Amino acid sequence: MSTFFYRLAWLVLALYFRVYHRLSLVGREGLPATRPLILAANHGSYLDPPAVGVAFPGVVRGLAWDGLFRVPLLGGIIRLLGAVPVSQEDRRSAAGVLRLTLHLLERGESVMIFPEGRRSPDGTLQPLEGGAALLALKSGVPVVPVRVDGAFEALPTSGCFPRPRKIRVTFREALLPEDFAGLPDREARRAFLERLRQALLPDPPQGS
Repeated sequence: MSTFFYRLAWLVLALYFRVYHRLSLVGREGLPATRPLILAANHGSYLDPPAVGVAFPGVVRGLAWDGLFRVPLLGGIIRLLGAVPVSQEDRRSAAGVLRLTLHLLERGESVMIFPEGRRSPDGTLQPLEGGAALLALKSGVPVVPVRVDGAFEALPTSGCFPRPRKIRVTFREALLPEDFAGLPDREARRAFLERLRQALLPDPPQGS
């Protein structure tokens, strides 16, 4: 991956999100200083990956279905942003995705994952897949829950063109795998997944 082209794509997308979506960031100053990190975000829109990538102060890699690389414009953008293609076969295989992601982490690269597995049809947080907890506990890498608000309203699953809706990206407190080290494997995964689910929920309305 070319760092130059990543930065160029980052600058273009940053301008787009700040102007068109009035992007705001919360909690970025609290990110762990160590790398690599796993960014685990809620997923309601195709805008989520670039929004999180722009919000994160560093290079972050993500996995994308290889069919997306053949889509005009989109394919070029995600390639410049360092997305790693996942074949249809690996896409169906949790083991294949886990293997690819662990490989990136072992190389010291931060990665972006979407524990819901697919875009939410209504913008609400869907049940999390167990692979997120397995990946975190197996790699020992800190997981930063990332809450994206407004992206679904800007470009829902039924939408074709982004609307000028405000988007906010919130970095929550990191989950440390060592905090679950004393638990049996299955219980550790269940406890980790619940902590992650709670962290990805929207903030309660003010005054409630």
